Amino acid sequence: MSDVNLYIVDDEPSVRNAFARLARSARMKAWTFGSVDEFLQANTPDKSACIICDIRMPGRSGLELPQLLAQAGRSLPIIFVTAHDTTEARQMAQQVGAAGFFHKPVDDQALLDAIAWALGSGFPKPKNRPLVR
Repeated sequence: MSDVNLYIVDDEPSVRNAFARLARSARMKAWTFGSVDEFLQANTPDKSACIICDIRMPGRSGLELPQLLAQAGRSLPIIFVTAHDTTEARQMAQQVGAAGFFHKPVDDQALLDAIAWALGSGFPKPKNRPLVR
């Protein structure tokens, strides 16, 4: 998977670093961002790309990212991770078109499998609609 760009969006530096190490061990290019806004401001290629995004962060929620990408004419698979696993969070992630959903700590192989699936077999296209709160 050496041509894969993995974008890691999480406010916790230790989590970003751990996911980046995992990505590099699987020969992916890892890019890390501390917030949704930081990611959106970066000039990142969309080809062969997948996002791992925390849900709860200061500023914008990770659940806002699919709609923001769609408004910019971009469509990337997003795998959500959270330390606060609730039925509501899972439903909201599904509603916005998540390619995957994991509770922290994440099983490394399961995450790598989810990335491969999201890039290989397609993923649910994000719905361009606001979140129901």
